[in-house]
Amino acid sequence: MVLKNILGKYVTLELVENEQNANFITHSGTFHADEVMATVFLLNKFDNIKLCRTTNPTNNNAFIYDVGFGEYDHHSIDFDKVRSNGIKFASCGLVWEKYGFDIADMIGVNKQSFYDAIEKNLVMDIDRDDNGQTLKNEPEIKMQNIPNLIASFNPNWDDLSKEGECFLKAVDFANTIFNNMVSNIISKEKAKVIIEKKLGETEGNILILDNYMPWKEIVLSSKNPKAENILYAVFPSKRGGYNVVATPQLPGSFDVKKPFPSSWAGLEGEELRKVSKIATINFCHKNLFICACDTFEDAIKIASISLNNKGN
Repeated sequence: MVLKNILGKYVTLELVENEQNANFITHSGTFHADEVMATVFLLNKFDNIKLCRTTNPTNNNAFIYDVGFGEYDHHSIDFDKVRSNGIKFASCGLVWEKYGFDIADMIGVNKQSFYDAIEKNLVMDIDRDDNGQTLKNEPEIKMQNIPNLIASFNPNWDDLSKEGECFLKAVDFANTIFNNMVSNIISKEKAKVIIEKKLGETEGNILILDNYMPWKEIVLSSKNPKAENILYAVFPSKRGGYNVVATPQLPGSFDVKKPFPSSWAGLEGEELRKVSKIATINFCHKNLFICACDTFEDAIKIASISLNNKGN
C-alpha cells in the first residue's frame, strides 16, 4: 500500500507473512487504534515499512510494538507508565513519545507545542481507550471517537474479508486523520503569529481580522494584556459580508463575555434591522454570540452598539 506522509511524500506499507522478512512487527487478530495509529507515526519516521502481524514475535532485529512485552508494548503485568493526568500509556503513546519530536523536526514547527498538540488531541484518547479507562461523565449516547472509528474497519464475525486488507484500510484512514490534524496544527500556528500581531495593533475591545482564522483560543491564551479586553472579533464571512463574533468566556464555550443585545436574539432580516437600527444586519443568533451583516461599517456598528449596551 502506498500512502502520503505529512510532507506529501509517498511511503509504503507492505504486510509480510514471514516475520524474518519484516522490519516492524505488531500483533495479529483484531486490531485497534493503538497499533494502527502507531503504524502511521512509524511510516512518517521511517518511510517504508515491511510489517508482520503475529502473536509470537521472534525476530529481535525488528521494531516490535504492541506485542512481545518489549519497550513499546504496554501489556506486561509490571508496566505502570502513566501520565500526570492519570491516562496510562499504550503503544501509540510510547511510539509517539519516542519519535514525536523527530516528526516535528521534519515539518519545521515548534517541537514542543507540536508534540503536545498531537499528544493532547489524538494520542491520549487512543491510549485511554486501549487501556480501558472511561471518561468521566460519559454520556448515554455512544461516542464515535477515533478509536471506535478505526475499530470499525475490523471484519465482522460473519464477514469473509481478509483481516490484512482491513488493517491496511484502517491505516489509510488513520493516516488521513493524522495528516489532517498536522495540517490543522500548522495552520493554527500561522494564525497565532497573525493574531498576536493584530492584538499588538488593537486599541479597545474589537479585534479586526482581514479574513477568518481560528482566533478564539489564541486570544484567550495570549499573554498580551490587550487580549483580555477583546470582546468581539470582526472578519469577512465565507458566505459574503461580515461576521461579528463575541469572545467566549472559556475555550469551546458558547457563554460569552459580552453578549449582543437581548432584543436581537434570533431575529433576521427586516425585523432585526428595525429593532437594531443597523441598515445591513441580517442575522443574530438566538444565543447572542454571532451576528452577520453586509458591510464592514455595519459590523463595527454592531460591535460598538453591543459594547455600550447596558442591558447585558
